[in-house]
Amino acid sequence: MEPQTRLGLARLTKMAFDGIDLMPLRAELLSKSEQSEDTDGIFMDLSVIDQLHGNQEEGLKWQAKALEGHRMFSINRRETAQPKLLVFAEPSHVGGNTPIEFLLETSDFEIITYYPDLTPGAQNVLPEHDVAFCAVPTDSEIAQPFFETVRALTAQSGVPTFNLPDGAVDLDRDVLAQIFPFVRGLRFPKTTRITRDALISALVAGGEEAALSEVGGYPYIIRPVGSHAGLGLEKVDDRDALVDYLLRQPSQDFFVSEYVDYATATDGQFRKYRIVFVNGKAFPCHMAIADQWDVWYLNAHMDQHPEKRAEEAAWMEGFDADFAHRHAHAFEALTTGIGLNYFGIDCAEDTDGNLVVFEADNALIVHDMDSDAIFPYKSKHMHRIFENFEAMLAKTSDMTGAGAGASAH
Repeated sequence: MEPQTRLGLARLTKMAFDGIDLMPLRAELLSKSEQSEDTDGIFMDLSVIDQLHGNQEEGLKWQAKALEGHRMFSINRRETAQPKLLVFAEPSHVGGNTPIEFLLETSDFEIITYYPDLTPGAQNVLPEHDVAFCAVPTDSEIAQPFFETVRALTAQSGVPTFNLPDGAVDLDRDVLAQIFPFVRGLRFPKTTRITRDALISALVAGGEEAALSEVGGYPYIIRPVGSHAGLGLEKVDDRDALVDYLLRQPSQDFFVSEYVDYATATDGQFRKYRIVFVNGKAFPCHMAIADQWDVWYLNAHMDQHPEKRAEEAAWMEGFDADFAHRHAHAFEALTTGIGLNYFGIDCAEDTDGNLVVFEADNALIVHDMDSDAIFPYKSKHMHRIFENFEAMLAKTSDMTGAGAGASAH
């Protein structure tokens, strides 16, 4: 069965980011689905549009409908010969799998996204391809059976597959510190995973600090398991604050971490960095500066502060000689310990100069959608990432004239 064509996540997201109203396109796609042979590809685009407009439930229904008919979808297909990248993905919301389309938006690759059937005995037939990439997030509930299925499929095909670990990979916050018990210059906030019931029982008995002893004492940082982008993230300074948090948060499982004060001593500002690793090399993605500890790029309002952007620009420009040089030992440990060809971290520096890693993830988004007028310095750094990512894939594809026989996990 041939892959069905679609517009794709990156193209639709950029349209929305640029302020284009996607509702007329949605209506056009609905009408087109009645005549087109690529009906399921259209359903996948409708899924993205509805999710971008905040209707995740309806979007996932479109996705499920599409997957009833097809499991392969293509973007950037051309009439002339071109290398083919097969991306193994799981059914998920738009931010679930590695957003590889953003990394290869201007590449020569045809990107074929394939959703393997994990049902025992299922017949998964792979399309023709030159190189493959495993995009399922490591924190997915089906990550391990997914990896096992992809290992079996790629062993049969003999095509090199990137970001496919040889064994189990767990990048959850409570596990990261166990992967790296002690690395000079590298620090992970002490974190434990605890159920809602266990936390409530401990509070009732007045023993929550004993239950969280491996983390330390108040203040704690708490968040629901599986949350990202600050959703449900709070700092609780005492018992009353923790009780209040649980009354407002219905989640059943939480990560509780020590609070790391990473404010810069000279100005009291918090600086958080996003760094991505491509084939073992670190690249700057962004730097957020704010006067609050729970900072990420959006709530730092970098677009409103030229002095912050000037600092970010200088950090990105001098990254290799300064930041990456100072943390070379930590970077090497991360790439070796995590063992993936592509992943990213959100991190900071503590008062002792250690690299504090808050999160490691193989599905962090890297894009070039920011305004060139406001962020004129960012595009070239994003394209360095894109070029290195494409080069990594191209070395084992027909783009370099090489055969695609050996595995590249």
